Amino acid sequence: MIAFVEGELVDKQSDAITVSVGGIGLQMFVPLSTLEAVGPARSRVRVETVLHSREDGMQLYGFATADEKRLFEVLITLPGIGPGVALNILSGATVAEFTAAIINEDIGKLVSLPKIGRKTAQRLIMELRDKLASMVDTGGTTPLPVAPAGETPEVDDAITGLVSLGIDHPEARRQVIRVISESAETPDASEIIRTVLKSQKRQ
Repeated sequence: MIAFVEGELVDKQSDAITVSVGGIGLQMFVPLSTLEAVGPARSRVRVETVLHSREDGMQLYGFATADEKRLFEVLITLPGIGPGVALNILSGATVAEFTAAIINEDIGKLVSLPKIGRKTAQRLIMELRDKLASMVDTGGTTPLPVAPAGETPEVDDAITGLVSLGIDHPEARRQVIRVISESAETPDASEIIRTVLKSQKRQ
């Protein structure tokens, strides 16, 4: 297993980089976020890596952060989600954005990612929601304010109230989570709704 690669960045392509390590050039496929993060050619880089075995050989994948690497490893364990799709996801959203979209069941955000259709988005939510929520709770990935629906009556009532006012469910849920995460104590449902509506008027 190659856990990381550290050396001189000698080449950058649209979807891959090559790093010189001890006189050997290691090429690895990377998401757009990593391509932007590594800097210009000839700079010194450290890249988190995953060595993936395929029928036609071995392929190295590189990531700017451990969180990106961890999410990639989770994604490629899913049926039908290969390394290419996983890289598309990481190219279209940060780890925090993708995790929030999964936990908040934000279909709209997921289908906006490259080559992710509605059925794939629904399957990602079904297979990853509990797993990513658990990773957030245990500090295994970028922390996010998460308060799953059903945890308290205030959360459920506030979401229901906002949906009745015309806000779609994923957005209502995201706004409720934001308000709760910014409050020292959990406000009641009516207060949460008022705060959300005030913030939307200011936008």
